[in-house]
Amino acid sequence: MLKKIFTVGEITEYIKNLIEGGELKNIWIEGEISNFRKAIGNFYFDLKDEKALLRCVMFSPTLSFTPKNGMKVIVKGDIRVYEKRGYYQLYVKDIKIGGVGELFIKFLELKEKLRKEGLFDEKYKKPLPKIPNKIGIVTSPNGAAIKDIQKVLSKRFPVKIVLAPVRVQGEGAAEEIEKAIKILNERNDIDLIIVGRGGGSFEDLWAFNEERVARAIFQSRIPIISAVGHETDFTIADFVADARAPTPSAAAEMAVPDRNEILEWVDGVVKRMEKILGNMFSFYRQRIEGIEKRKAFMYPYEIIYNKILEFEEAMEKLRKQIEKLKETRQKVEKMEMRIKNLSPYKVLERGYSICFRVRDGKLFSSIGDIEIGERIRVVVKDGEAICKVEKK
Repeated sequence: MLKKIFTVGEITEYIKNLIEGGELKNIWIEGEISNFRKAIGNFYFDLKDEKALLRCVMFSPTLSFTPKNGMKVIVKGDIRVYEKRGYYQLYVKDIKIGGVGELFIKFLELKEKLRKEGLFDEKYKKPLPKIPNKIGIVTSPNGAAIKDIQKVLSKRFPVKIVLAPVRVQGEGAAEEIEKAIKILNERNDIDLIIVGRGGGSFEDLWAFNEERVARAIFQSRIPIISAVGHETDFTIADFVADARAPTPSAAAEMAVPDRNEILEWVDGVVKRMEKILGNMFSFYRQRIEGIEKRKAFMYPYEIIYNKILEFEEAMEKLRKQIEKLKETRQKVEKMEMRIKNLSPYKVLERGYSICFRVRDGKLFSSIGDIEIGERIRVVVKDGEAICKVEKK
């Protein structure tokens, strides 16, 4: 390092790499705002305490408030080096108001603890019902949240609600919220629960950062929408709930469908069904008209008459074939008689016989074909006899 002469840019880049390569990202810093100014939609200010001052910049802020000089805050961001001016500064991502340093650390510790236990895992998130019959609301009966929810529900899709009145800030609020969630879970007519309140300071929203509330939400068998504060406010309840709405009004919109959209959808379905049925009716009507024009339907008697003629012709052919068969049978019977008359058995009936040699079964008709002492078989009209030749 000492053997080289650096340019200003090189040494600044070296310092930049040292700072930005460390663990100075997404850090929280507590201090007081001073020299605040807005320019081109961005915030520029210093964060100071009694010992030091830190330059800060916040691009395209989405806060629900505008920071002011003297305001005590906790800011979240990354420490980076602005090379053109040669100084480091905090690039701010979020700002929390008030002296809530210890409270916010408690929030971060509980958030990390529950995250490690899996209470934020998506696999445990229950789906919201498409059209709930009855919704349980856990909020203050006197706050703006319940009014906003009722107003939105009456416009979008009126459903029955059950209000579980609780305190939403101050001592005992977390216990009441926990108890209300458990009581609603004991009922069988609740399809969805909305837990929330309107906006407020970090301290005002603290009841929804309590561990007992988080665990009650996680253990609920009924799906829960968390709607705490404004769009930029996040609580532990938001991370544990099955769904998070930026405001109570948004929770009501999330809880029920838009009645007009459903009616439009139903109307569209009806029209599509009418069109399909119309097409089917037209198709089958054409089929029926085509069938009606066929000869079988237009001239059925002609077809029947033709079939009767065909049947009569077939019967006449069959009658002729039967006559032929009778004639053939008579001829066969005559031939059978002639064959019987020529049968050698007829000769036997007139007193003749036939002789066979027993040794080979051959017929013999000459005396020279047989020897004295040889056995012969003599066949007559009603049987046969085995004889022995004694003399010839």
